Amino acid sequence: MKAAFHTGVKEITVREVPKPVPGPDQYLVHISHCAICGSDTWFDKPAKPNEPVHGHEAVGIIEACGANATRYKVGDRVVCYAIKGCGKCAYCKAGNPTNCQSGRKYIEGGFQQYALYEDDRLFPCPPEADSAIASLFSDAIGVPLRGLRRVKPEPDDKVCVWGLGPLGLLQVMFLKAAGVKTIIGLDTVDFRLKKALELGATHTVNPAAEDPVAAVRNICGGIGADKAYTYVRNDKATETVFKCTKECGTICSFVGLNGQAPINMPEYMERTLVWSFYFTPNEYEDNMKFIRDHHIDLSKIVTHIVPLDRINEGFLKRFDYQSQSLKVVISME
Repeated sequence: MKAAFHTGVKEITVREVPKPVPGPDQYLVHISHCAICGSDTWFDKPAKPNEPVHGHEAVGIIEACGANATRYKVGDRVVCYAIKGCGKCAYCKAGNPTNCQSGRKYIEGGFQQYALYEDDRLFPCPPEADSAIASLFSDAIGVPLRGLRRVKPEPDDKVCVWGLGPLGLLQVMFLKAAGVKTIIGLDTVDFRLKKALELGATHTVNPAAEDPVAAVRNICGGIGADKAYTYVRNDKATETVFKCTKECGTICSFVGLNGQAPINMPEYMERTLVWSFYFTPNEYEDNMKFIRDHHIDLSKIVTHIVPLDRINEGFLKRFDYQSQSLKVVISME
């Protein structure tokens, strides 16, 4: 079988390797597609010794089942989940392996033709779903929908979305589906700003071309946005998000703070800041229901489907040509 390995800075090499054999509690999944995630930043770094096959937004078909693997059967289509907890702590028992403090692991292996998964790392894939689009059913929709639950907007709220990559654009789509009337998209890439307007944003702001604080406050009647969702991994940008949000407003951050830049946010800037991380397995069915009920067309953010043999080209499109690409999906078919 073919598998893609990170072999250098901006270098991925496809090699022939043996097909894995499932253990007693494992399934052998024939991967059909795996989307590139914005967190796949290993691509831009030197390769490490014994680096595993990456890829965590995968979808495929069960090809073989271990002796104790009975939840799914051969031929079932499945969506793969990327986080495994210890299974024993209070967080895991509550269905939140994302919060596990005792051994949380990141499960990868999507950029190859076959991979092994246990049943708690798999979700049923709707039989009618297009396989390339189904690769978005895990964290691509799960992250922004968890944010929508963590910070629930009201229809009359004025809401900012900072960073209009695939997740930010999905956030725009989901806010529109939730009935929000004023959605402001912010990014420095004109291609993404235009796309945001197509997908439901009512206004866009390019912080590289105008003062975002003044622009957002002008749109929001002079006092700033009620709520903001930020996908921009930059501490100074986070400071600007605060300044663009009104007093007592709420900010949902998907990226945290890295401590890389001095931040000036005095105590009287009264805000509520909410961190949101990944999504939990218990949310999968609700996520799929939201997509169905609101007739969300996920294909609108998929700009490229690239075969495994050209995976290096796909990564370059995703990270080096952001004025031309959004979600890039790798096909193993």
